[in-house]
Amino acid sequence: MKALLKLLRYLGNYSGVLVVALILLVLSSLLGVVQPRITEWIIDAGIRAGKASIVWQGAAAILIAGLLGSIFSFASNYAVIRAAQGMGCELRNDLYRKVMSLSFHSLDRYRTGELIVRLNSDVNTIRMFIRMGLLMVVQASVYILGAIAIMYTTNARLATVMAVFMPAVLALFLGVTSFVKPLFKKVREAMDALNNVVQENLSGAKTVRAFARRDAEVARFADRNRELNRLSFRVGMAMSGLFPVFFFFAQIGVLLTLWLGGREILASAQAAVPASLSLGQLVAFSNYAMMAMFPILMLGFVANFISMAAASAERLGALMATSEGIVEKPGAISAARLLGRIEFRDVRFHYASQGGTGPQGPGGQEDCLKGISLAIEAGERIGIIGPTGSGKTSLVSLIPRFYDASSGSVLVDGIDVRDYSLETLRGRISLAFQETVLFKGSIRENLAFGRPEASEAELERAAQVACASDIVGEKGWDGLVGERGTGLSGGQRQRLAIARAVVADPDILILDDSTSSLDSGTEGQVMEALFSGARDKTLVVVSQKAQAVRRADRIVVMDEGEIRGTGTHEELFDGNPVYRAICDTQEEGR
Repeated sequence: MKALLKLLRYLGNYSGVLVVALILLVLSSLLGVVQPRITEWIIDAGIRAGKASIVWQGAAAILIAGLLGSIFSFASNYAVIRAAQGMGCELRNDLYRKVMSLSFHSLDRYRTGELIVRLNSDVNTIRMFIRMGLLMVVQASVYILGAIAIMYTTNARLATVMAVFMPAVLALFLGVTSFVKPLFKKVREAMDALNNVVQENLSGAKTVRAFARRDAEVARFADRNRELNRLSFRVGMAMSGLFPVFFFFAQIGVLLTLWLGGREILASAQAAVPASLSLGQLVAFSNYAMMAMFPILMLGFVANFISMAAASAERLGALMATSEGIVEKPGAISAARLLGRIEFRDVRFHYASQGGTGPQGPGGQEDCLKGISLAIEAGERIGIIGPTGSGKTSLVSLIPRFYDASSGSVLVDGIDVRDYSLETLRGRISLAFQETVLFKGSIRENLAFGRPEASEAELERAAQVACASDIVGEKGWDGLVGERGTGLSGGQRQRLAIARAVVADPDILILDDSTSSLDSGTEGQVMEALFSGARDKTLVVVSQKAQAVRRADRIVVMDEGEIRGTGTHEELFDGNPVYRAICDTQEEGR
């Protein structure tokens, strides 16, 4: 509940709209409260007295009250919808901004499907609570208070009877909702699991078919779907069983008021004495009895909304409270350009924890990087090679602060990267990853993603460097790229990703195994163009293939999180057993 109240701060920009909405809603509800009184007047002063004019006047009054109430209710609904939609929009924007600010370490805690559910379904639940819950609370409160006040002024004895039933029904609702609330949270978690399966299978559809796993994945989806259905059914049964019980209590309350009131009127008539309760008052009283009971049903809906909204608010609050992991220091250094000198000083790193200083991380797992010390000069072309799991990607991920070192320091131009602004690091350091992600749009939009103001000539030059000119020639600059690069081969996607990194005009360019899908001839052309065409930039090429790094000024050999040697291709081929083994395996000689 605390998390839900915290999210209501997003209504701050719509406080004026909400005040107007609540005033209109109160007026609309009051017009509904007076209608049974008008009915009482029609019966006692009109029908029983035989005065048709009063009947017509009363009917007109009910019609006018109903019309005005409808107008006020519509205006109130319009204002609340506007506030709820605005709140949902702002909340979703802040959540997305939060997700975009999370470090790689923090993002590792969430799966894509979970984040999608939180940004859509959970936000919609909060929005619907504002959209309907607030209206119901105000309307129910006016009806209950107004009905109770009029019932006590009409007949205190009958009003006391209703006062016994109303708390009992309210207690019933509260008991059921306290039972249902944990179920709502489980439903959300089951929805997360279902969305994760959908997201994984849609993005990996080709892999599923390639391994003939369609039936297995359909069965896995069915399992998740059955669990969601089971939990949703339990919630539905709990809520559906509640309403018949409510109506039973409500009918008993109305029946008692009619029975007791009717007895009183009949007894007075038989005794030929003035009755303390008229027929019109009894009819009005029965209407007020239902008017007092029915809002409790509305409050039950509100309690239902609160349970769902509280469960969603806890999940959204947990996301908002997630540590960004990588934050700027106050007064962080901003630089228009970097020289490009990189230095690692006794760097250790572990993915599970970014605070350990010993040789092992939590749980006895080894650090990914173990005391790395390395200097890369500005403008140097350096290759980093090693077998899978040797720590290559972990090492270069520390340069733009995708992660922070567990101990030691990473410096750029002699300044610790933690002292730079993230805009400087991410703006002046560009990467092309092995896992290429292209966005749905034109080739031009994808290449200019990191630098939208790039000129046509700069785009063409980058395409030439990445040997992607043939792709542009075939599809054109406005040729569409499908989601995640659909319609392009793996090699084409990698070449466009390298061109995108070049277009960004960085001072430090890092290629993280980004030529793995290229044939040897194309890879050689791309490397040659990069090594010769960007002499004013520091170039770091990470690869498992010797051909990709052999043209480098210097090659760093890594294995098991440590540097096992540095030198040129010839020096390492002759004197480094790890590098020689890599070359022999790939038949890469001098």
